[in-house]
Amino acid sequence: MSGVPVPSAPEDLPLSTGAWVAHGGLALLPLGGVWGATRVGGDTRLGATTAETAAGMLAGYLPSRLLFLRPTTPGGGRWADLEVAAFGGGLLFTPPLAALGTWGMGELAFGRSQDQTDAYLGALGGAAAGTLLAAAVDGLLSKLAEPSTRLKSARALIGLALIGAGATLGYQWAGGGPRSNQHTR
Repeated sequence: MSGVPVPSAPEDLPLSTGAWVAHGGLALLPLGGVWGATRVGGDTRLGATTAETAAGMLAGYLPSRLLFLRPTTPGGGRWADLEVAAFGGGLLFTPPLAALGTWGMGELAFGRSQDQTDAYLGALGGAAAGTLLAAAVDGLLSKLAEPSTRLKSARALIGLALIGAGATLGYQWAGGGPRSNQHTR
């Protein structure tokens, strides 16, 4: 051979009980965020907050994929410049798009919020916090599941749900709930 090491695919080893518990427990965190969004801001409709979260997840889906890339170098210890740039792009573009999805769903489908500008800024702040939390949770769960590649899609979905729930929580909190004069629009 030419002497160049060829990276091999990591084995898909069984996960420990602790890794399964961590994945399951952290999957419940976004559900708590959606429920919490019904308790702040005056809009107590669980269906509305769930739809806003789903819209934020859908709008932030493509850029959030960049957050969950892992290094491709053998040993996985060093990140290449392109991977760092992709991760930075995910951190930069995911919050505004997720916030726009959540804000748009809340404003168009479920009645306008009392303060539209503050509602978008709240959704942006919540999506930014959710994005940082998603990156941290993905890193933690990946570390617990090493060297297995199992549940990679589940970790990305948990992260995306954290982003959407954060955007919804910020939108509801900062927007002040739906306007009281809904019939006059």
